[in-house]
Amino acid sequence: MRVGTICLLLVTATFLFGATQEDPAIEAELNLSAGRTLGLGMQLDFPIGGLLAGRYWISDVWGGEAVLFLWGSSGDLEGMVTGRILYRVADRPVVDFYTAFGVTQPIEPSDGEPLIFSLAGGIEFGLRFASALAWNIEFGMAYGLDGELSMLFGTGIHFYF
Repeated sequence: MRVGTICLLLVTATFLFGATQEDPAIEAELNLSAGRTLGLGMQLDFPIGGLLAGRYWISDVWGGEAVLFLWGSSGDLEGMVTGRILYRVADRPVVDFYTAFGVTQPIEPSDGEPLIFSLAGGIEFGLRFASALAWNIEFGMAYGLDGELSMLFGTGIHFYF
């Protein structure tokens, strides 16, 4: 019950954050995501992980993302590599809604971890005071080939060139 309440509060706060940035007087002439192509930054997803991220919007609606997270010492390197396809569902002046389908390959010395597939819905917020920055939050599901099904939650920040 507590987890559901916390998730509901996060979603409500997210929508309110986006709504407070909307200004109907300049909505028609301002779209913070217009012209975005390459973005570099951080993407953190639970339970998958993540750190360094690159996003590239091929068109106004289609994009891709790569996420890399490595740790350990030479010879004992662990981490994960994720590739995702992004589809922008709605393009608003400050807030964009998208879906993401991804595949994660864990990297372990024993090679015992299975592939993980994920499907998420995301909200990307443009920041008016720094239009090259965008913050996102995602909710979805992850399924490992070992049969484990889990909830996915993620957040990230990207600098778009």
